[in-house]
Amino acid sequence: MRKWVCMIVMAGLIVGGCSSETTLPTDSKQQPVTEQKQEQKQETGNSEGDQKQENQSATVRQITLDDQFLKLLAKNEISGFDIHIGMKRDEVSALYGKVTKQDYWDGGRYEVFEKLKSALIFFDGQDRVYGIDLAGLHLNETNLDTVRKNLGAPVSEEKSMADEDYVMFFEAGDNSVFISAKDEQSPADKIRVINKKMIEESPQKE
Repeated sequence: MRKWVCMIVMAGLIVGGCSSETTLPTDSKQQPVTEQKQEQKQETGNSEGDQKQENQSATVRQITLDDQFLKLLAKNEISGFDIHIGMKRDEVSALYGKVTKQDYWDGGRYEVFEKLKSALIFFDGQDRVYGIDLAGLHLNETNLDTVRKNLGAPVSEEKSMADEDYVMFFEAGDNSVFISAKDEQSPADKIRVINKKMIEESPQKE
């Protein structure tokens, strides 16, 4: 665990080491995060509330990478996304259903939820979200020049020594943000947010 925590400070290493089993899909044509749309035709008697819920379930929630993103993240809020840093596991389950997979990546244990595809969620020893790893489909903006313009100059940006992805590293309060792409000219295909302080103070349960 300590090894993994130390690695989050280095943008070149944090995005590396992912096996094919745990690599997040980056194909923009993949299925939405939540369940597929149900048949458009509704049975007689369905309430308006039921129809709204079905429409919402077909929507992919996207992080808003605007000029407020880092300011909100410094308060552990993720603009445009309904999971925030510090949220409890049961709150995430209430939104996205049961855990369908649990595994390790870079020394940290992540969980995958049935209605939140292309996303890895990390919980600390108090069952609080301390990290998220999302595929590019969860980003409202993937052009690196636009991201740089909206968020300001990153702390660093360089090619990862581990997997040769191009990585932009930002900081927001106790949170580290890593936005990666295949290269500097390609669209962003992944974002990772890690709260260093939370995982240091409350390591994951063995």
